[in-house]
Order: sequence, then structure tokens, then C-alpha cells
Amino acid sequence: MSGLETLLRARQSDAAQTALALGLPNKQTEAWKYVPTRVLARTAWVEAAQRRSCTGFGLSQGHFVNIPQIDGLTISQGTLTDAETDRLDALRQRHGFQAAAIALSESPWIISVVPNAQVELSLTHFANLSLSAAFGLCVIRIGANAELKLTERFEASEETEKTLAGWTALITLDRDARMHLGRLQTAGAAAHVFETLQVEVGENARFQHFVSDFGAQLSRLDLTIDLVGAHAHAQCNGLLVTGGQQYHDVHLDVNHRVGQTSSAMTYRTMVDAQGEATLNGRVYIAKDAQRAATEQSLANLLVSDRARVNPKPELEIYADDVTASHGCTVGSLNATELFYLRSRGLSASDARAVLQYAFAERVIETLEDETLRADIEHRLLGTLKQGELIRELQDAAHV
Repeated sequence: MSGLETLLRARQSDAAQTALALGLPNKQTEAWKYVPTRVLARTAWVEAAQRRSCTGFGLSQGHFVNIPQIDGLTISQGTLTDAETDRLDALRQRHGFQAAAIALSESPWIISVVPNAQVELSLTHFANLSLSAAFGLCVIRIGANAELKLTERFEASEETEKTLAGWTALITLDRDARMHLGRLQTAGAAAHVFETLQVEVGENARFQHFVSDFGAQLSRLDLTIDLVGAHAHAQCNGLLVTGGQQYHDVHLDVNHRVGQTSSAMTYRTMVDAQGEATLNGRVYIAKDAQRAATEQSLANLLVSDRARVNPKPELEIYADDVTASHGCTVGSLNATELFYLRSRGLSASDARAVLQYAFAERVIETLEDETLRADIEHRLLGTLKQGELIRELQDAAHV
């Protein structure tokens, strides 16, 4: 494990020994076969030093800083319940990198939303320094009939050497609870960002997640959702915009543990230059989970000849009274649509940019958070080569 091995040996804990025994995942590990793991193994990572100043609430080197005071919300370091300990142990056994991320985290942070409260929270992932690694562990508890709107943003560091950051969160939604979790990932070009979320959704609770990846050299999100109460619902949408030599990866597992539950996922990937994206969406419906319903839509757009995408939609169904649909497409820009736009006076490059924007906009417009939606759209237009033209067309349409 190179630098990670050094950090783990310095911990001298049982968790560190478990991680060392497991070792890093490699190409033979199915869920990691496309991930360029050599940078993890060959870099002499050092433990990230605490940042002296950070503005606003955020995660800095595995610790929350500038904790806000909000009615109905508490944030502090604490201990896990027995059920949370079991869930964390299950995560630890997945593979060596996850085990290392947990072993290298400090005491877990607990975010609690009391029953019936409504809380909005914005969290910034602050960048660490070159060649340093930082890991954080968090538990989010949302009480009965409570609501949490959490937005994750990433500091775009100008560091030119590699950085490594990992965040693991256990999330529990009690009966009738709601959570809206949005992520705008714009980390610096040398960043390597890993996030693992394990979510339990109780009776009549609703979990919504939106991921948008633009930054980082390597970004991976592992999202596991267990629907454990009747009428629980999960809605997962996302947009991966990948270029240069970036690698973006989303692995989603939705498990219908009981009947009368529902889920839906809609993802779009747009890959340019020599970028590569992996999108694995898996839905599991247990034997006794009758009257479960799920929808799955994965669409992938290759913008250049050297771009790569690895889509893997999966349905694993053991119940016989279910509603399930799925669709997955991989392709390039539509030649007929390009011809139509060019016949209306647009250049080839302008027409391509308009179609790329339209492809991404189909998923962006599903966001209920207007501020986050506007920020993602602004980032998208800044990424497209003809983004300014699209802004002009939008302004003209609103006149």
C-alpha cells in the first residue's frame, strides 16, 4: 500500500491491521477493475496537516470545522450505536481501501436532526496539501418526520501534486423522514476524491441524491441504499462531465429489503478527450419484497474518439410481484440533429455544444434545489467550449 501502508502501520490498531491484511483492491476486484489504483499504491502519502483557516462549515482533514448553530441540529464527535457499528464493520470488509479509509479516520462525527425539525446545511470539502491523505467518518441521524437538505461542495485547490481525501458516512432516516443530498464536485485537477455513503431508509421515508462530477483527477462515489420500511423511496440522479485524462466513477446499490418500496435512478455521463467514466447502477429486490417498484435510466455520451465509458446496469429480482424497468445507452452526438442545427446557421462546433448542453440539461432540470441547479448549470456552461453562445441563446429565449 506504499504511503497508505506506512500510515496504517503507524496507527497500530486492529482496524489498521484488518486493512493491511485485505490490501488494496485491484483489477481482479470486479467493482474496481476500471479504477486506476496504481496512484494509490505508488504514492508515498503522508498524513494531512490541519489547515489553519477555513471559511464556512466544512470537512478539513477529516474534521468538521466552523460548526454552525442551527435549531434542531447537533454536530459533535461521539460513539456509534450497536447497529451503526455493525454497518460500519460490513463496510470495512468490502475491500482494503475502504478498510484503510475507516482505520485512518479519527473518532466519528455525529450529525443529528431531531424529530420534526427542518434543517438546511452546506458542507465544503476543504482541500489538503500536496501528497497528503485525509479521511473522515460521519454518522447522520434524521429523526422521525424531520428533513435535512445537505449540499456538498468541493474546494478547487491549485495544488499540482496529488492529494487524497476520503469521506465515509452512515445515514439513517427514521419513519417519515426526508433527506435531500446534493453534491457539486469541483475539486482541483490533482485531487483524488473518494466518498462512501451507506443509507438506511425507514418506513415512509424519502431519500434523494444528486451527484455532479466535474473536477478531480480521480473521483469515486460508492452509494448503498437499503430500503427497510414499507413505502420507503430512493431517488438518485447524477451528471458526470469527464475530460482530459480524468476518471469519474459512480457505484450505486439500491436494495429493496421489504415490500411496497420504490426507487428510481437517472444518470448522464458525458466524456470528452481521453477521459473515462464508470457508471454501475444495481437494484436488488429481495424474495419477500413484493409490490416493489424501480426505474433505471443510464445514458452515456462519448464526445471524442478516445473517450471511454463503462456502464453496467443491473437488476437482481427475487420477488414475483414487482414493477421494474431499465434502459442504458452509449453513443455519440446525433448526426441528424447536428445537420438540423447547422442548417439553421450554427457552426459545427456550436451545434455540438448545444447538443451536449441539451443532453446534460435533461438530468439537471430534475433538481429541486434551485441554487444548486443554477451552480451546476453555470459550471457546465463554463466547461463547454461554446458555453457563452448557449448563455446568449438562453437570454434571447427569455426576452
